[in-house]
Amino acid sequence: MSAGQQAVSPLITCEHGGNAVPERWRYLFREHESLLDSHLGFDRGSLDVARALARKLRAPLLFGRYTRLLVDLNRSADHPRHFSKFTRVLPAGERQMLDDEYWRPHWARYGQLLHGLPGRVVHVACHSFAPVLHGREREVDVALLYDPARAGERAWCRLLADRIRSVSPDLRVRMNYPYRGTSNGMGQQHRQWFGDECLITVELEVNQALCDREDWTGVVHLLTDTIEWSLHRESSS
Repeated sequence: MSAGQQAVSPLITCEHGGNAVPERWRYLFREHESLLDSHLGFDRGSLDVARALARKLRAPLLFGRYTRLLVDLNRSADHPRHFSKFTRVLPAGERQMLDDEYWRPHWARYGQLLHGLPGRVVHVACHSFAPVLHGREREVDVALLYDPARAGERAWCRLLADRIRSVSPDLRVRMNYPYRGTSNGMGQQHRQWFGDECLITVELEVNQALCDREDWTGVVHLLTDTIEWSLHRESSS
């Protein structure tokens, strides 16, 4: 590595990648199966992006295969939406079982990678969102959620957003919309232990309307190519 360059290690996660339900817990969703296929059950399309990114960057990939309605992998243990309305009412022992089986291993492996990967870790958490919520259209196609107080995240997101806009001007790109980058989440929780010089953690949010486009595969390639380009720029800065 030449002078002026720093090691950058990409890390890809997808907390809401699947909507499967293990046999033991299927009774919870009897007569509510449609919710599993909705935006409440999982982030449609997010795992497509995450897998493509991990392949492109040769990066570790952590993803959730089970529905977020069991236990939300992107919420801290004390968050009100850590469990859904279906699991919040379970006995304490069964909630502990959900934590031990699904949530804790995901967070533990993430922490191990943050400590074990060389150089600065750039964590991209892949998510997606419903195009319309409560009757309001979300006027964005690709969103980047970050902490504005962290200079590294702010600079990298601006670089990435500018690149997406230049390559594909038809895509509407916004920052910290429709959610805030400082809201409770796995990356947000770990910022308190890893400084800006050690960790960039960004949520990549994709409008689920893009998943229905004929060129969805092209959109995925666009995102992976631009993120790869931005990481190269980050490592040489």
